Amino acid sequence: MEKCGTVELVIPVYNEEAILKSQLEPLLNQLPEGFTVTVVENGSTDATVSILSTMKAEAANLSVVSIPEPSYGNAVRHGLEGSSADILMLDDLDVLDTNFWVQGLAVMADGSTDMVQGSKVLAGRNDRRPFLRRMATRVLTSLLRILLGFRGTDTHGPKIMKRSSVASIFPLCGNEPDLYPSELIIRAQRRGLVIQELPIKLEEIRETPLALHRRVPRAVRDLILLRMKLGRA
Repeated sequence: MEKCGTVELVIPVYNEEAILKSQLEPLLNQLPEGFTVTVVENGSTDATVSILSTMKAEAANLSVVSIPEPSYGNAVRHGLEGSSADILMLDDLDVLDTNFWVQGLAVMADGSTDMVQGSKVLAGRNDRRPFLRRMATRVLTSLLRILLGFRGTDTHGPKIMKRSSVASIFPLCGNEPDLYPSELIIRAQRRGLVIQELPIKLEEIRETPLALHRRVPRAVRDLILLRMKLGRA
């Protein structure tokens, strides 16, 4: 990791009291020097804020940011724009695939790659989510290809990014709850940045905070807005 410089992991969270400590504490205890974690809490109504406050007091490598409204996209933007690390990583609390991080940082080490994208589609048998969740990923990816000219297999997996290459893209992306990651990677592709995909290992450890039947209509709305904004390359 020394070849990559400083590394910051951004994790957006919303109402994660059930898995917050079990997911974060082992991670914080084993991170190497130069690797920090920023948790962006957005509008939680459970004990997430108080748990994070306690953990922050005990872990020097943990930073916590709170924003009032529940918005995944806005939380991601706050975390990424607020970082000064050389390498930015974005992951979800229920994923935290450390094998992907190790492989991705190795890819980034020679400086020729701007972004490594984790792919649930490439994961194959290692994607152990329910069938409907897997199909939703494939449908969204297909729509992104058709409507926006996306080239790839996934936009919502974890990401590792060279900040000097992508920082100017962050302010351009909207804060639509579901499609901020998609807009980020599509804009990066259109700039000609070098992006490599790697498979991730994924197994649900809790139900998604927002039910699929509520996420799909919102994602369709955001997809239409994104097409109107970006057009098709």
